Amino acid sequence: MTNNSHSKIGASSMYRWGNCPGSVKLSENIQSVSSTHALEGTKAHEIAERVLRSGQWPNDIDADMRDAIQVYVEYIHKLQAQYPDGQIYIEHKFDLSEIYLGCFGTSDCVFYVPSLKKLYVIDYKHGSGIAVEAVDNLQLQYYGLGSLLAFKSPCEEVELVIVQPRCFHAEGPIRRWNIKAVDLLEFAGELKEKAFATEDPDAKLNPGKWCRFCPAKAVCPKLAEKAMSAAQEEFRTELSYDPAKLAQALIDVEAVEAWVKGVREFAYAEAQHGRCPPGFKLVEKRATRKWMSGLDPKALAKTCKLKLSDISENKIKSPAQIEKLLGKGGKPLIADFVTSESSGYALALESDPRPAARRDAMSEFEPVITDETD
Repeated sequence: MTNNSHSKIGASSMYRWGNCPGSVKLSENIQSVSSTHALEGTKAHEIAERVLRSGQWPNDIDADMRDAIQVYVEYIHKLQAQYPDGQIYIEHKFDLSEIYLGCFGTSDCVFYVPSLKKLYVIDYKHGSGIAVEAVDNLQLQYYGLGSLLAFKSPCEEVELVIVQPRCFHAEGPIRRWNIKAVDLLEFAGELKEKAFATEDPDAKLNPGKWCRFCPAKAVCPKLAEKAMSAAQEEFRTELSYDPAKLAQALIDVEAVEAWVKGVREFAYAEAQHGRCPPGFKLVEKRATRKWMSGLDPKALAKTCKLKLSDISENKIKSPAQIEKLLGKGGKPLIADFVTSESSGYALALESDPRPAARRDAMSEFEPVITDETD
């Protein structure tokens, strides 16, 4: 069996490497910096696993996350109630080395119903930005094939399920795609072919929507070429233009945006590790003002000669709002109650008047390294 490491040709990234085989070699030795969304998704999966195994919810979970995870948990509980003979497997590991060495992964939930000879493969998506389709989903087929071969039990049909409660979709938060087991087994050939393509020294780089989560998007020559080409197109109402080119530009926008975002993130990460791009420096972000910890609203109101209701409407107004209320001369009145803090660091040109940040001060902002998320 596999270990807990991530496969470089895993299910969660198959949409990318299946369409752009050259991205695998290009991504070698490039560490991905996780986003707050990725960390939130990881936490949601950990909580979902805990609830399904023990029925216990953590005390510190916020309501929005709990409501989302509840949709996933309730769906699985309904399956269990509907099919008492069903066998459930949470965070089910599988190994597809017999198809291609390096293909392995973990399915969020697998539910097998012996009486129906049917396998449910369920993938929880906590993300709210992009609605994920179930039909023809490469990641789901990868999970489905892995689960099907791991069980080696009589199976005629596989239901591939996406549960994504926080992102609107016309079909609702739960989407399904039923596929015959024999058809899913045919996917093994496609998986093997695409996996072998990543080994080719001249593996094709093919920019597209899949660039969004590619670790190498900042250094990809083909993506940079596409971005430069798209930037040279002019579309103004006073000029005649080719509608087909406009349509293609709209299609290319997502890949271009991924490149821009990737360049910024990569340059920032390099600067954090002492490899600042020439002509740039890391500086503290412009400080924002906020109330000091432990603010006493009554003391603030007394100093400003205001009513408590002026200070707070459900929550305490910001320093800027109170200053506006006080008018000219308000800033000195609240000065003893206010502090200014930077929220982090930013990459800026050397000509920026702000001083370069100290290396020791940046330690708390070191990036968290992660693989592509499910």
